[in-house]
Amino acid sequence: MISLFQRRNILVYAHISFSFLWEGTTSFQIYNNKILHVNHNIKPADSFLQSTHFSSSESRSFPKKSKTTTRRRSSYTKTPERRGELSRRSKFSLSSFEQFCLREGKRLRKSDFVGVLDSMVQDFLAGNIQQNYDSSRLKDASINTKMRNLSLQILPRDASSLIRLLGRHGALDSMLQFCRQYCKDISDIAEQSSGDNVFGESEAEEAILYAYTAAIAACSKPTSASLPTREEKSWENDSNYRSIEFLLSLLHEMEHGYFCGKHLVRPNSYTLTAVLLGVDGGLDALKVLDRFEKDYGNDGGARTVDDNDGIVTVQVYNAAISACSRSKNNSAEKRVSRIDGWQVALSILQRMRRYGPSPNDQTYANILQACAESGQINVALSLLKELQKSSFPLTSKIYLPLLKACANTRNVNVAQSLIESMKENSLRITIEHMNSYLSVVAKCKESARALEILNEMFDSKVGDQAIVPNLITLNTVLSACANSDDFESARDLLEQIKEGRFKVAARGGTNSRKSREDVIRPDIVSYNTVISCADPQMALELIHEMRLSRRNRDGVVLPNSVSFTNAINRCRVFINKSQSIDERDAVLDIALTLLELAGDDNVNVYVYSAAIWTAEAVGNYQVACSLLCGMKNCTPNNVCYDGVISSLAQHGLHREALYIYYEMKKKALSATRKTYQKVAFAVRNSRESELFESLTRQAALLEGVLSGMSDRDKEVAIGGPLFESLLAVYGEILSSSNGGSGMHEKQRAFRAARMTFDSIVGSVDDACLTAMLAVCSAASPSNWNEAVTLLHSSDIICGEARGPGKVTKRALSNAVIACAKANEWGEGLNLIELYGNCSVASKSNGVVSITAMNLLIRACGRSSRPDKAVEILNNMSVKYSVKPDLASYRYAIVACNHAEHRESIRRRSGTIPEYESSLKWWQCALSLLRRMREEGLQPDAQILSSVVSACEAAGEWQRAIGVLQSLRSFSSFLGGKPTNCEDDPNLYCLNAAISACTKGGAWLEAVQLYEHTRTSSAVRPNFVTVIFSLLLSIMPIKSNSGRQFSRKPFEKRSFPLGSSVLTKWKGEKNAC
Repeated sequence: MISLFQRRNILVYAHISFSFLWEGTTSFQIYNNKILHVNHNIKPADSFLQSTHFSSSESRSFPKKSKTTTRRRSSYTKTPERRGELSRRSKFSLSSFEQFCLREGKRLRKSDFVGVLDSMVQDFLAGNIQQNYDSSRLKDASINTKMRNLSLQILPRDASSLIRLLGRHGALDSMLQFCRQYCKDISDIAEQSSGDNVFGESEAEEAILYAYTAAIAACSKPTSASLPTREEKSWENDSNYRSIEFLLSLLHEMEHGYFCGKHLVRPNSYTLTAVLLGVDGGLDALKVLDRFEKDYGNDGGARTVDDNDGIVTVQVYNAAISACSRSKNNSAEKRVSRIDGWQVALSILQRMRRYGPSPNDQTYANILQACAESGQINVALSLLKELQKSSFPLTSKIYLPLLKACANTRNVNVAQSLIESMKENSLRITIEHMNSYLSVVAKCKESARALEILNEMFDSKVGDQAIVPNLITLNTVLSACANSDDFESARDLLEQIKEGRFKVAARGGTNSRKSREDVIRPDIVSYNTVISCADPQMALELIHEMRLSRRNRDGVVLPNSVSFTNAINRCRVFINKSQSIDERDAVLDIALTLLELAGDDNVNVYVYSAAIWTAEAVGNYQVACSLLCGMKNCTPNNVCYDGVISSLAQHGLHREALYIYYEMKKKALSATRKTYQKVAFAVRNSRESELFESLTRQAALLEGVLSGMSDRDKEVAIGGPLFESLLAVYGEILSSSNGGSGMHEKQRAFRAARMTFDSIVGSVDDACLTAMLAVCSAASPSNWNEAVTLLHSSDIICGEARGPGKVTKRALSNAVIACAKANEWGEGLNLIELYGNCSVASKSNGVVSITAMNLLIRACGRSSRPDKAVEILNNMSVKYSVKPDLASYRYAIVACNHAEHRESIRRRSGTIPEYESSLKWWQCALSLLRRMREEGLQPDAQILSSVVSACEAAGEWQRAIGVLQSLRSFSSFLGGKPTNCEDDPNLYCLNAAISACTKGGAWLEAVQLYEHTRTSSAVRPNFVTVIFSLLLSIMPIKSNSGRQFSRKPFEKRSFPLGSSVLTKWKGEKNAC
């Protein structure tokens, strides 16, 4: 009778090796009850324990037994005949599963494969496999009536092997069902009082212990078959098994679930170690370890340091320490578990040193691994130095995790010092140590050093120890060349490998076939690594070489999807570096040729995505769209869509980009940060002039994208570019709107911007906060209250800053600008003091932008606080690390000018000033003018007019004339010739000088300036000049002796300004 395994709506292939007799069995391939293929004379596999394919991982899961522990010999049979029949039946059952896994494990889909295993287990539990066995061979017919009792069909050793086999292939449900049923059957047999029992209670207890230990170990580790793929997400189910609660429940079930509770099935150190394999994080491992010490300690007795004979042995402690280096899958708890892991590992070490068991080399290796995984490389090195100074015997095992940690931190100098330390201590340097050392060198992109190390390993010895490189060594050196973009060295090394320069002496005797020297041949990793640093043409040649390798007798290395992906990616890298259009098009042709060579066997979504992004680099959106629409044997992912959207955005095709985006959303593909970045770019840089010039339409399109985003996409890590672009559009609307209707639009834009900012899920980033603060500063009037509130309430961590008190320069500058525009200069200074970190300000960067500081100075001037304006200007370089520019001095001098005019009015009216000040603001203006010239800044016309106006308000007409004479272009102005210089005196400057001369009684100089202004072609007099002219025409002119002159003879006289007229105050002009 043939037992059929069927799955609904899927294709199932099952080799039924248990269908007929044991010898000469026949294998069938069945699909819907139809025999498709027959394979005769399939011999059964040897014992499972003799198969290295299935037993190799057993030694990795559990620590080795101590020499004092011996396994009890089972007396599960009464006669040799029964022993033989049960052994053959057990081998037959286990071989059925082994044959199926060997033949169908790689061919079937994982979900189908696990489904067939589940069906086979159900048939095995129902007795179908046992009934198919040749029952005529059984001498005792009484056993046929007990076919459903698993303990009579499979030995404990084979039952544990079957449990491990099911666990490795992801059939955890069936594994647990078989384990429980088998343990129940064997306990029931052991409890029977008949003298014909197959098992005693001690043998049954041992079988239950081994079965549950294997089941717990299978649940503790993620299996290869159950790892999540891109089509199948089964990690959530395995995470339920790999939890502390479930593993401890299995342990409790093993202890109390059998023998009707008469006695417990005590675990051993292997069982406790298996539980700790499923624990991630130091705190959880410490809790489980404390529970084990409480429940399975030395019966409450005092433990000695050298005590290692109990259940909680040093191997259990090592497993707990190893859990400290593992982080949880939850990203929120991952950082915490890594930080606390090394501390918990050190605390467990202190407990072992104080109370036992005594730590061994594996203990210290696990602790160093925990420190390295937590980024505490210095702590790990300190512990190593402590061990070197102590009497603890160092082994090579201790150095291996440190070398791996150096690879993660890219610290090649520390790795070299570790190798030197091993040589000094005469420790054995293995190939694993050298491979880890080469991995550090490869990640540091030092190809020359990697090749030098390889030559030392090949030509000589390392530390007087012969270390023969293996294929991993050679591939690591190739990776160093690839990371350094050294194609020539990588190519030469690949040729040496192909020529058979590197050989490894195989193990075995002299007469063994394996005793001959085996030549290391390059594998697929070797070729893929060299391709990853080759130019497009060489990558294509390597692909052809790999395709032709099938003609060779040995060393056949066919290209896979990774080969084509690397080759096409190299085309993209070359395109980004190339400037010639013809070269870029030729490289795109090579990429399309590689895609065609991939064929149906090697093409996948990664190959297509690489080709799409290559077309994007060229700027050919037609090819990118055609590749997306013509994908075969795979469905496009979000990376493919991002490439097409990016290519369309480059050409300003916002309609097509939005169409592709919405198509991606219809297919339930998760958008990425790149997706929203390119969508926003397409809208903001559309080639349609109507959309490009209409900020309102841009905002409407971006709002439409925002309305369809999920909560996941509204996090700044993904949707941040869209939020930033939309807020920037609102800011431009606020800056460009004017008039009465514009005021209403401003208010609506600000409300929409605030709603957009509030729709961000989670914490904001610097870009979004900066954009929102820019909106607050662009509003009219400025919403400085909103800006300050946002800055105080937003938790931004940027770079090395920690905590909410550190914000970026851009965000702080926009908040200060918002305060300055509202004349809240005091609040702006408080923000700089609070968030600017002035004590450690970078001399090259500064705490805020120069624009923010200039607006603060301007706000102080508008608020009638010139003293604060000058104070801010003086502190810019020293305290805020911001170098003043021309605008800084302009706003400060304007503030001094306004202050001097106010002081002049108060002096005439007798009003008390608002604040006490010993400064003369006209003198301050002259001092600032001199200082900016010393710093290499040339004053413009506004600065000069402000200085002259300040002198005019104070009645210092000599200073005003001196400022004009200090100009290089003033002599040309007197001659009536325009110079078009930046410091040309403008009409306002000349009017202020004339007014200063008028107030100071210098009528001759005033008339001279007026006449030159009236006759000059550079400036034209205005109403103010004419008023002074009329005043001059109707007022009599008196000399120093009191004699009056008439106007007509005065007009006929010539007073050359700068000669005799200026001799009166020439000695005082240097004070300017």
